Amino acid sequence: MAKTNAMNKLLTIFLFFLFSCGHESMKQQQSAKIKDTIPKDINPVPKVRLDSAYPGHEAFDWDWERPTEKIKLSSSITKYIKKGQEPIDTFSGDINNDNIFDLILVTGIIGEDSLRYSGIDLPRELLVFAGQGNNSYKFLFKNPNAIPCANCCGMSDPYGGMTIKKGQIIINEYCASNWKSISEYRFRYNTKLADWLLDTVITESFAFDHEYYTLDTTTQKDFGKKSIRRFIMYEDEEK
Repeated sequence: MAKTNAMNKLLTIFLFFLFSCGHESMKQQQSAKIKDTIPKDINPVPKVRLDSAYPGHEAFDWDWERPTEKIKLSSSITKYIKKGQEPIDTFSGDINNDNIFDLILVTGIIGEDSLRYSGIDLPRELLVFAGQGNNSYKFLFKNPNAIPCANCCGMSDPYGGMTIKKGQIIINEYCASNWKSISEYRFRYNTKLADWLLDTVITESFAFDHEYYTLDTTTQKDFGKKSIRRFIMYEDEEK
């Protein structure tokens, strides 16, 4: 009986050893097959993309594609765009209370890079067209001073977009440095003058350390009648 038990134990150990060796051999073969399927020219360690503006610093690796389609504007509109500029923003809405959608363009230098601080002002222009009700537009005016230009207010692009409401045009500005401010310039349509007058300016300001904070609203009684046609965003800096 003792011999039989001993023989059974030896047989169990032998079978276990045989199975382990076979299983390990299969794993090695599978691993070898997987390695064979990996192209030899692929570097398993991704290369670090450095920021061209600050060598030595890693840059974001966003996976994005430029839009392949652009908004097509008719030549009756594009002929008013200054040479060397292109639309960077477009808006449509009833801004003169006639229940017909009008068109607003904001243009900038072709290929401008507002994310790189170069210290050079990148001029923009505001173009306003009145809708005619037959899918056409009538050019009303152009203002080269109403839109915040890149690098004109702190270290970031201060143009915060626009908002169109019935009878209103709202220009948003964001200045960022040690002292930050967010402003809304609200222009309201005046039927008698057939013009948009600055109605309200709302400005929120705070210091970098958040120690100081102000929220101020001024109206036409504070700054008088100002037409959007001749409005200057940075009047004190105008040369």
